[in-house]
Amino acid sequence: MWGEVTPAERLRSVTRRNLDDDTLAAAAADALAGFADEPASLVVACRRVLAHHRAHGALWWVCSRILAAADPAAAAHLAVRELEADRTGDRLGATLPLLDEGEVVAVVGYTSTIDDALLERFDIDAVAVRVGGDDPVAALRRRRSDHAVRVVDPWDPVLERASRLLISATAIGPERALVPLGTDEVLQEIGTDTRREVWLVGGVGRVLPARVYDMVASSLSDDAMFEEISLQRFDRLAGPRGLERPSDATARIDSPVVPELLRPLN
Repeated sequence: MWGEVTPAERLRSVTRRNLDDDTLAAAAADALAGFADEPASLVVACRRVLAHHRAHGALWWVCSRILAAADPAAAAHLAVRELEADRTGDRLGATLPLLDEGEVVAVVGYTSTIDDALLERFDIDAVAVRVGGDDPVAALRRRRSDHAVRVVDPWDPVLERASRLLISATAIGPERALVPLGTDEVLQEIGTDTRREVWLVGGVGRVLPARVYDMVASSLSDDAMFEEISLQRFDRLAGPRGLERPSDATARIDSPVVPELLRPLN
């Protein structure tokens, strides 16, 4: 893939990517494998890429697993395979219920995972909610599905007909999740309705140990486009294993805690 490009050049390419690039974590793991024979350089490389993408939970997962491994190169390649084999979108699509006439599925944070879920669900009408931390227009231009997804604001009356509200998380801890800024506004606008369920959508590498998640949240700048939401606000968590209670999903954390990543990022 990289040819004669040096590990440092690969890493610079990754740091220049946008945070919403769904292939960022896998590309970073591939690039970090080039530092596997130099432990000190590997730590610096991990901290450098995290400093550029502080909110990306899967990237913290990648770096933690690589630094904790006896064979960092093998861990990096395994991380790439697991990220590329993520079936969260497929399982979410199979779990979404049939809707009654007039009902919609509303999305905050339109990602490729959401797009995969809708790929073969032509029976579902979906709307993407525009919030301060996420304008879905760019993501919708890149989608693979043929759905005519409409972009709406949090106060749009169509949200009163939302049977499911899907909220994408960039990082998930044992008690809270990091979601697009403005998510809380959407939850308040739609109110409480026992007929409507709110699902948190994660994926491979999004669920992190408490200390790592706290580091992610605390390292964000004041102008970051994310906010924290309690997991108690969600009925289910949609991840690689399918639909679960948030407490069940966060009980199976597969990311180690690496002391080198718990120091403030420069």
